[in-house]
This record gives sequence, structure tokens and C-alpha cells, in this order.
Amino acid sequence: MNRLFTILCMASLLVFHTSCSGSVMGLESPSVEIKTRTVDQRVQNLIQQARQGDVEAYNSLALCYRDGDGVDKSWLNMLCMYAIYSQKTGEDIENLVEFFDEGLPFRLLFEIVNMPCSNEDAEAKMAKLRQTAPAEAKAIEAARQAFSKEEATTAMSILREAEKEGSEFAVISQAIYYDEAKDKTGQEEFLTRIAEKYPLFNLMLGESYARKYGETEDFSYIQKAIECYYKADAYGMLIPKYATALLGMYDYFGQKGLLKYDEQEVERLKVLAKRTY
Repeated sequence: MNRLFTILCMASLLVFHTSCSGSVMGLESPSVEIKTRTVDQRVQNLIQQARQGDVEAYNSLALCYRDGDGVDKSWLNMLCMYAIYSQKTGEDIENLVEFFDEGLPFRLLFEIVNMPCSNEDAEAKMAKLRQTAPAEAKAIEAARQAFSKEEATTAMSILREAEKEGSEFAVISQAIYYDEAKDKTGQEEFLTRIAEKYPLFNLMLGESYARKYGETEDFSYIQKAIECYYKADAYGMLIPKYATALLGMYDYFGQKGLLKYDEQEVERLKVLAKRTY
């Protein structure tokens, strides 16, 4: 689980060494509009608190996603919110499992991925997961094959099926596959497709655009990267690593006259970039 979390939420810091040219881009903290069909006013208030660096708001949002309280239920979005809370407080991310009673699908999934496949207890838990959350069980079984070149095509097809059936582990597994396979085209298509439902993937998508800038020095890719980071920010999911990346962009491209911004926004990002423990 730590490895999965690292791939999703702790991507390497962007460093820019090359020069660029292009028009000046004005950036201010965007007005945040959350879809009211999936987020109620109380959750919107919590999101705004999180965007200002309120540590407890992250924990509250994690619980909202866990229970579907005012927002669509999602353990993947819950994981992102608790991850930020953990970075801010020093809590062990694995404490998240205590949010769930024994035998519930997320807890079973968490326990299974931390056990050897041949473990008898793991097989018993898999049998239970097949009963309570068959799509997640299908995804785990496919993921065990996905990183073998011979089985990858079949496994990815099964993972897409499991995703359609509601498996969020299938989403994580596909993200890992595209990252490790270095399939940039497939990765971008995948991230674009899922980022609306799981806003944290905007961070990975934004980083892919930033890499394209590094390859082409086309400033429009930096504009796209920043847009993606703010899409995640709109849901309170701008983790410290990417708040730091935004600050770096402001500093580097601001000195070159390509970005302008207000000091209030910079101060907000500095708060979000801090790990307070």
C-alpha cells in the first residue's frame, strides 16, 4: 500500500533547467466551482478550509468520502485526503485502515495487498472480498498479472472491465501500469479520462505536461500543468509536493517574465506546501 500511495501522491518534484519563450500568463487563485450534484454545501465549506491549509478539514473530508456524506463515496479520494492529513500531522498513513471495521471491502483489500499471494489467510480474505466486492477482487487478481509483459494486455482489459464495475483498485493498478510501462500516450489518455472523478489524478496529468515542457520548451505545456494542479486544488487535493511545484513555477517563470501572480496566492501556496510535523 505504501508503494501504491507513493506512486499516486508523492511524485518527484519538478525541476526546470531550460529556458523558454512565450506570452505572459497571469495567474491568481481561481474561483472554485464544485459540482453541486456530488458535493453539498458543508463539504464545499470543508474544501475551502482545506484550500487555506486547515489540517483538520483534510481529516473531515476523508471521512466524508469514506461514508459518502455529502459527496460521492470513494475510498480513493478518501485516501488522498487522509494522505495530506498524514503529511501535515505525522500520522502513519496505514492508520487509515482503522477507519474500517473488520471484513469491510476496503479493509480486506488493504490487508490482501500487504500479504503474500500464497498466504492462506490472504486466500480466505480474497474469498470474502469476492462475495462483498467482486469488482475489487477481479482487479486484484488482474493486477497480479499486469506487470508481466506476456499477460499485460489481457490483465489491462480485465482491469478496465473491473473499473467499469466500480473497482477503484483497478484505477490504481492502471495508473501504476502506465507509469512503469513508460506509455506516455496511454497514460495521458487514461489520466484525462479519470481525473474528473478522481481529482488527485490531475496532479499526475499536470506533471506529464510539465515533462513535455522539459522536452519541447513549449510554454503552453506549463500553462496546462498549472491548470491541472488547480483542478486538484479545487477539491482540496493540492498535496504539499505539488504546492511546492507551483511555487517553483511561479518563481522560475516569474523571473523570466512569463508568469505574474498576486502575493496572497503565493502565501496560500506556501501554507499548503508545508509539512507541519
